[in-house]
Amino acid sequence: MKRFWVALLAVAMVAGFALSASAADVKFSGTYYVRGLHADNWGLSNDEASRSLYGQRLRVSTEFKIAEGLTLNTRFDALERRWGTNKELITNYGYGNDDENISFDRVLLSFAVPFGRFDVGRSMTNTSWGTIFGDNDTDTDMIRYVGNFGPWEVAAFTEKVRENSYVAAGTGTAWIGAPGETDADSDNYGVYGKYKWNGGVAGLQVMYSNDASLAGAKDRYYTLSPYVQTTIGPVFVEAEVNYQYGEREDDGNGLGDVDIKGWSAYVHGKGNIGPAYVGAFYAYVSGDDPNDTDIEAYRPDGGGTFDPALILWGEKNNKWLGNLGDAYNSSTDGYMKNAHLFQVYAGYKPMPKLDVKAAVSYAMCDEEQYAGQDDEIGIEADLTAAYKIYDNLTYTVGFGYLWAGDFYKGSDSTRQIDDTYLLMHRLDLSF
Repeated sequence: MKRFWVALLAVAMVAGFALSASAADVKFSGTYYVRGLHADNWGLSNDEASRSLYGQRLRVSTEFKIAEGLTLNTRFDALERRWGTNKELITNYGYGNDDENISFDRVLLSFAVPFGRFDVGRSMTNTSWGTIFGDNDTDTDMIRYVGNFGPWEVAAFTEKVRENSYVAAGTGTAWIGAPGETDADSDNYGVYGKYKWNGGVAGLQVMYSNDASLAGAKDRYYTLSPYVQTTIGPVFVEAEVNYQYGEREDDGNGLGDVDIKGWSAYVHGKGNIGPAYVGAFYAYVSGDDPNDTDIEAYRPDGGGTFDPALILWGEKNNKWLGNLGDAYNSSTDGYMKNAHLFQVYAGYKPMPKLDVKAAVSYAMCDEEQYAGQDDEIGIEADLTAAYKIYDNLTYTVGFGYLWAGDFYKGSDSTRQIDDTYLLMHRLDLSF
């Protein structure tokens, strides 16, 4: 009889949960991409073999509307890997377990309160702000309040970037306290304000970062980030500036206090002329001068979401092919750092579903890292054509050629650098 009542109670609980869940409004959205890549001389040496592969990723977001003003949002990635492989070996692009199975990246509880809402959980970091420049698909644990007052939006947030109060024990399954590490975390605190008008938005974010996770030092600095986006007739203009200042405090390393001062900036304009369009942009991320002790490299970088060209700082292509120029000790990856980038582009849409675009980019480094190193990163020409098979499915082909600069020689000016080209085609599905 006891087993009967236990089983009956279990069935009742399952039924109760099912009834509650069925009352929630559930919405799914996501993306899936497959891209094929063929790169010649990606290491930029004279005799490197070509690299050819396919890469893919499935991303699914779910919104559970529990009640009016109360939602739970989740997101996972799955099967993020090269075709023909079971496990990715490169870890610096944040594969985690995405290549083998489902990896939940985000869970965010949002609930409305008078004059706004609270967001609690793990979601995209607040450092991804303003324009697409500087944005990264990075997740952070946070508490955030967002208030809307007519055309104004204001917010305050705190982020837990790294927790050092506990460390993994030798077994890897248990956790033990780390004596003296309670205050050795990395945290962000910030506020922002936005003003929206018909055809535009402008905002300012101020963030304080307290990184005490470093050995023998503590980084404490502010980041000021104003931006604006507006459309005037057929012309769209946007700009963003990020300025960091603060100090790396000596906390036992014996090196003394060091100033932190980094910059990044972006300005972009685009004009539509009937079925055609033209545009240009300039992007800058400050580098560190090796001849002084100041920390001048802007952190984190120009952003993986920025993705300005097929070859130079193309986050997805560099992710699957590896760092560009990695044959020597100076390379670039999918995140713009220590560089100036200029680009002009033009496109034409002969039909609503077809977009043909050509772009020319010039890049140079901000600070040479080796004595005698050249600052020219290179000139890149790209040609792409994107066709919408369905409203939610696009097929794109592209060709990029990089006239590689002597920056990639690194510390040895006698090395031989050769150019590279990239052939790419991809399918992008959104739902």
